[in-house]
Amino acid sequence: MQIHSLYRYPVKSLEGQSLPSLEPAVRGFQDDRRWMFVLPNGKFISRRSAPSLARFAAEVHGDDLHFVRASDGETVGAVAGARNGTKSIAVTVWDDQFRATLIDFPGLEQLTATLGIPGARLVYMGPADIRPVDVRYAAPGDEVSFADGFPYHLITTASLRVLAERLGTPDLSILRFRPNIVVDTDEAFSEDHWRALHIGEHHFRVPKPCARCSMVSQRPGSGESDLKVLAELAKFRKFGNKVLFGMDACWEGGTGPVVVGDLVREA
Repeated sequence: MQIHSLYRYPVKSLEGQSLPSLEPAVRGFQDDRRWMFVLPNGKFISRRSAPSLARFAAEVHGDDLHFVRASDGETVGAVAGARNGTKSIAVTVWDDQFRATLIDFPGLEQLTATLGIPGARLVYMGPADIRPVDVRYAAPGDEVSFADGFPYHLITTASLRVLAERLGTPDLSILRFRPNIVVDTDEAFSEDHWRALHIGEHHFRVPKPCARCSMVSQRPGSGESDLKVLAELAKFRKFGNKVLFGMDACWEGGTGPVVVGDLVREA
């Protein structure tokens, strides 16, 4: 097995970046889901309630955060010094309540209107903003960014092929599932049995499979609904009341970047 592709999503629920290498850390890859839009009360905003976010992507360039239209790459807004904020506010992601750094900048009102979330605020997870991983699955020191629950999400090419064949959609985009690490494999759903992996020079713990929600029904780049994807998954990947596809993971150490082409083996 080897790494097929790598992704990061700087702003929660926006499209992300495919990169040849990424630096892993406890909270996830560098700059992955470190920014998030919230309501005035601090509750997180996602594509579940704002599917228009799927039409835009976020890119990190040095200390600046750029917002671009996914269809043509045109810049619709930028935040200079996007890691710099002086005010800490309370935010909520699902059942987790913690602190994050408020990023205020000229053009916020226009940007949020363009994204379809007028009145939203932008927050950043700085070094002092701590959110632990769910204690049921965490090891000491595990933290997570603004991701739904875990710092890394893994999917395999073989499992995607099976789903695509069942749907009769050979070009089914893996981006529906917002992976960080795509592993090239021959055996579909072999990942169900993974508990730990060596990826290049790094070690990852694989505590649980990922339960899917309605977001997989949204077409990347447009947010248009396509309910057959989740419905088909439910036909053969439903366990109890959850539809499972892909694996959640935590980083347990290593040196250097993770690189496309790195070997992957069970630990």
